[in-house]
Amino acid sequence: MSETAAPIPAPRPGRGRTSAMPEGTYQAESAPVTAARTLVVLFHGEDGRRWEYDFSTLPSHALHAELAAAFAVRTGPVGGLRTKVSADASFQILRRFLLFLESLKQPPRSISDLTSRQLERFRLHRTESASLATARADLMGLITVLRHVSPPDLLDQELREYLQQPGHSRHQKRSGLPGYSDREFRDIMTAARSDVAAIRDRMRRTDRLLETFRSTPEVLTPDERASAAVLDKIDRTGTIPQARNRIGLQDSAARFALAQEVFLIEPDLVPLLVLGIGLTGRNAETIKELPTEHRVVEDRAVALTLIKRRRSKGNSRDTVHWEIGTTESRQLHTPGGYYLLLHHLTRRGRRLSGGQRIWSIWAGAAGRRGADWEAKAAANGHIDPFGARLNRSLHLNRWSRRHGLTDDSGQPLALNLNRLKTTVEVRTTKAVGGHLPSASRTNTLDVSFAHYLQGDPRIREWADQVITSAIDDAENAARAFRPQILDAAGEQALATAPDATSQQYGAEPAVLKNAVAGQLDTLASSCLDSDHSPFTKNGPCDVSFLTCLRCPNALIAERHLPALLAVVDSLQEALETTSVDSWIEEHGRTWLMLTRLILPKFTDAQRDKAAQSKPVFLGLDLLDGPKEPR
Repeated sequence: MSETAAPIPAPRPGRGRTSAMPEGTYQAESAPVTAARTLVVLFHGEDGRRWEYDFSTLPSHALHAELAAAFAVRTGPVGGLRTKVSADASFQILRRFLLFLESLKQPPRSISDLTSRQLERFRLHRTESASLATARADLMGLITVLRHVSPPDLLDQELREYLQQPGHSRHQKRSGLPGYSDREFRDIMTAARSDVAAIRDRMRRTDRLLETFRSTPEVLTPDERASAAVLDKIDRTGTIPQARNRIGLQDSAARFALAQEVFLIEPDLVPLLVLGIGLTGRNAETIKELPTEHRVVEDRAVALTLIKRRRSKGNSRDTVHWEIGTTESRQLHTPGGYYLLLHHLTRRGRRLSGGQRIWSIWAGAAGRRGADWEAKAAANGHIDPFGARLNRSLHLNRWSRRHGLTDDSGQPLALNLNRLKTTVEVRTTKAVGGHLPSASRTNTLDVSFAHYLQGDPRIREWADQVITSAIDDAENAARAFRPQILDAAGEQALATAPDATSQQYGAEPAVLKNAVAGQLDTLASSCLDSDHSPFTKNGPCDVSFLTCLRCPNALIAERHLPALLAVVDSLQEALETTSVDSWIEEHGRTWLMLTRLILPKFTDAQRDKAAQSKPVFLGLDLLDGPKEPR
């Protein structure tokens, strides 16, 4: 009988003994590798939203592993799609593309069979049901995912070259929607303020009733105590009791009417959003993402950090300080007052819905399964209305019709939150005189101009008026300017009464005498003060000699007539060799100054005499100043 040796037990950890460790180094499996293996991409966005994208539910199974891995990189921590909305859009593009591939007679059997022609055919296929811009955007979204396929050698060489070509995102130039007129904006804001004021008053009545019921219930009437008892239970539990009509059926309208005494409900969203956009100038997505965390600064402003979508990952957060206002009457007129009011109105609902953002409504506990069904079931109908999706249907035009809002043509006003944002941008730009660095508070200069200001007819009309006024002012200033002419009478007055003459010309007698002697001559005039030019900020004058003819420091005497006549001849020659528009832009003011204001001050005899001694050459290149050699 053979005896088997007992196994040697593994050493147990203890004081002075190290624990058994696996051999080698541990390295967690990367998200792309996991996605390629499981065909599920786990998403955790910068906005706190999480989701699972299951590629096994898509068609064209042969491409799933590589596309799932590339999508994991695109939506991962270092990817460019860091919000659920952008990730959803990219996933839908992939879904449409795979459906298109499956409809082909010979679909690709692997990722290496994919060709650039198939991508172009997909773009043309999209134009059958969408606009050209949408088709190009889908193609670009697909290309950005395919660029993350790893290793790149999995793709055909011709396709790799196609993916790196520029110009895929080129499309027709589009500008944002125009804003509303001042009257339309005023009516919209008035309607929103009236609704928000009614919401505030409704909540304040409940606050006062509950406070009295909990402190001194004896002062209430029996009906008030009964109503307060119901509201107190709703406030403590968050459960809205069932309401029934006269025939015993459930009355949803009565139940919502009871809920709105304590919480916000769906119809309250539109006026609160409209007022928030109109006061803050932020887009709708930013208002929907308002946080609960904030800090009140010296009872004058509120500081909070906003989520700014469609920016780069490093610029997705923006800390702002919003004015509160010194009195309660400014609560509905300042962005900080609006934020604190919204924070107060949603405080009860947030306690029950548990959302991270400021919004909370009671949406009812019934209804078909949808994006909010699980959230409603978990919190007795209390939800963050924008927690699952930002594109919640708000029935904006229904609210507009209820208030009887009309556009400038008398038709029912179509309410659009993007147009409302554009209106605020336009009003801000006009308020600061068109200075974009001051007006662009929520966007870069390029974005403000291209997406909000460029296509708005009211800002263009206002800008045209500003430019026209500026041109009129410049023309009037030019016409009002009179060059200083020192004729023979002026020279005689300088000799007999130098002090009085110097006051008339705004220069010291010694300076005038030097000018008469020709010591201060420029090319076609004398300069009384070349160190303090109105056209140069600091230092001596360095502008063109042509500018002398419209400079208050210039003094023109009879001896300058030959050079002035030569300038006229040179300008006439330039007109024959250049276009009329260019000539007017470059020399029009000088021509008018010479022919209307300077030469008529001299007699025909003086001009004829000067014409006999005109310089042979006095080119405009000298008058325009020195140039770099070509």
